[in-house]
Amino acid sequence: MAVGAVGILGVQAWSAQDPARHWIERDGTHWGRLGHEAQTAYVEGFLAGAALGQAAERSCSTQDLRAQRQGCEWTGDSAGLTRAIGELRRSGGFRFPYGANVYASRISDYYWWHNQRPLPTWYAFWEVNSILTRPN
Repeated sequence: MAVGAVGILGVQAWSAQDPARHWIERDGTHWGRLGHEAQTAYVEGFLAGAALGQAAERSCSTQDLRAQRQGCEWTGDSAGLTRAIGELRRSGGFRFPYGANVYASRISDYYWWHNQRPLPTWYAFWEVNSILTRPN
C-alpha cells in the first residue's frame, strides 16, 4: 500500500511539472524535451496541416461562394483539394516551402536563445519561415 501511495505521489509530482498543454501553448521548453525523431514528426505534422489549410483555401477560392456569406464554406471537395495540393507542390507555392529537417534545425536554433523559449512553437515556425522566405 505504501509503495502504491509513493508511486501515485510521484506521478502527480511529475505531471504537475509538465502539465498536458494544448498544442497552441507548446513552447521552446516543450520543444527542447523532444528527441530528434519527435521534433521531425512534429514539424512534418505542422507542415501537413499548413499545406492542407492552404490547399483548402485555394480550392475554396475556385468554388462558387454563397453571396450572403463572407469567406468560404469548404464543402469537402476532395478532387479540388487534391488538385490544389498538386498545384502547390508543382509550383513550389507552399507558404512553408522547406522540408522538415530545415525547420526542425532552425527552430532548435531559434530556441537556443533563452529569452525565446517562452514563445509558442507556432510563433517560432512563423518567425523562422519569415527569415527563410524573405527576399534577399
